[in-house]
Amino acid sequence: FVATTRLGGGGRRGRIFSPLFLTRRSPIEANAGWLTSARLSTSANSNDSSSSQPRMKNPLDAGNFVGLHNLRDNPGAVKKRKIVGRGPGSGRGKTAGRGHKGQKSRGRMGKPFFEGGQTPLHRKLPKRGFKNVNKIRFEPVNCDILVERIKQGRIDPSRTITIKQMYDAGLCNGIRHGVKLLAKGIEELATLDRPLKIEVSHASKEAKIAVEELGGQVTLRYFNKRALRAHIKPHKFHPNLVPGPSIPPPRLRERYLPYMEEELLEYYPHLYRDVEEMRTAIEEQQKKTDSADA
Repeated sequence: FVATTRLGGGGRRGRIFSPLFLTRRSPIEANAGWLTSARLSTSANSNDSSSSQPRMKNPLDAGNFVGLHNLRDNPGAVKKRKIVGRGPGSGRGKTAGRGHKGQKSRGRMGKPFFEGGQTPLHRKLPKRGFKNVNKIRFEPVNCDILVERIKQGRIDPSRTITIKQMYDAGLCNGIRHGVKLLAKGIEELATLDRPLKIEVSHASKEAKIAVEELGGQVTLRYFNKRALRAHIKPHKFHPNLVPGPSIPPPRLRERYLPYMEEELLEYYPHLYRDVEEMRTAIEEQQKKTDSADA
């Protein structure tokens, strides 16, 4: 039984005052100490032979344990929000602590990069370079990482390794225009027991030669943004709305046309004339290159 007293008069406004309040401990901590002492006294009176051995100190006696009843932030970790403009009784009403008139009382103080009227730093320094908005940025994939994923069983080497399989295996993220195969770790390709068939957006010359020397094949395929999204995440497209093969722009047709010619002509018969002209231009350019080398 704990003696209590009511302070501040009777009625609903009276507060219950007990000795637990003086100890500055929660009821759970106070009761835990009483229960622990009762258990220890009971065990001391028993005739058990193990009672003579020293008992471990109960952590509840120390009062410094962590529980759901005393979890809190460190002092000063949470700062109370400043409430302004809610009447004169708070001391920050009407003008909200900003005073009367002046630049500091109106809206946001100053403008970004404003230096009081003098020439700001971003106008003193000269302009340099530019950002090419038409640049194609491929996500790189090295041969050593590709072989590592194959050995881990995350990529099936018996099938054509596409951009989707590389994406699912965690080789590339945030693909914007495609994936490029690089030659870092090409010596790891010889450790595989079978040649690889890889389909990517681009490949370095060394990586392509290394794959083909081992009996593999590297195929280049062009994707526009919508077709690339449908290739990587087909579950987001209705089967009847999946886009067809992407037509490469004129500046990239020389790179992709030898690999996509049959598929494009089958899906877009009206491109037959353009494909023939492009094929003739590629052959003439190849002849000029061979004659120059000779």
